[in-house]
Amino acid sequence: MDIFYMTTSVFKTIGYAILGVYLLKEWIKLEKKYTSDLPFLIGIGILFLIPGTIIDQLVMVNLIGPSIIYNIRYALDLICTQLIFGAMLSVWMASKVKLRYIIIILASIISIIVLLLIPTNVILLDIASAIITLPAIISLIITFLFTYYTKRLTNVNGLLIALAAITIFIGNIIRPILKITAVSPIMPYGLSWITNLTIIFGWVLMFFGVKHKPTHLSI
Repeated sequence: MDIFYMTTSVFKTIGYAILGVYLLKEWIKLEKKYTSDLPFLIGIGILFLIPGTIIDQLVMVNLIGPSIIYNIRYALDLICTQLIFGAMLSVWMASKVKLRYIIIILASIISIIVLLLIPTNVILLDIASAIITLPAIISLIITFLFTYYTKRLTNVNGLLIALAAITIFIGNIIRPILKITAVSPIMPYGLSWITNLTIIFGWVLMFFGVKHKPTHLSI
């Protein structure tokens, strides 16, 4: 068992649970609640990342073997991506509800089909997942940088959230490379534990971005 990967994977699971529950609690506190609210969509999305990390851990301790369940594991991660993408579309296309749903449904169907048809190869799935998440990550970065510099969203720190999204995306990009780097009997997953640390750091940034209001500089 890769103790480095297992340890960081467990921390990642805990981090997802903390941030997801926190966002949902913040949403519950709102006087008016809508399922299109950012805290609700992102909170639910993050919680959908937890099954994937648990599947990783079960594979690592040989309780289950790599199979179609791994393709499903990446498809579950996709739910988070699509919910975040939907949240960003609700910012830019607030009045075009039907069009938003059409875009999200089509993107989800196509992405899920691609992930389920790809051979159960972790490297291929990592690469496909990184490509599929790109639109959601880019839209999140642009949205929160825009709201930060235009001071249109003052209850969260858009700059920190954008930096968090960049960090998480970097983690996803380097994952397939690090999985085949420095592979050894004590590190069968190579240096991919560094990916977990990168993603954990990204979600920590996300937590502080959501929790703390921005301190704008005069520009």
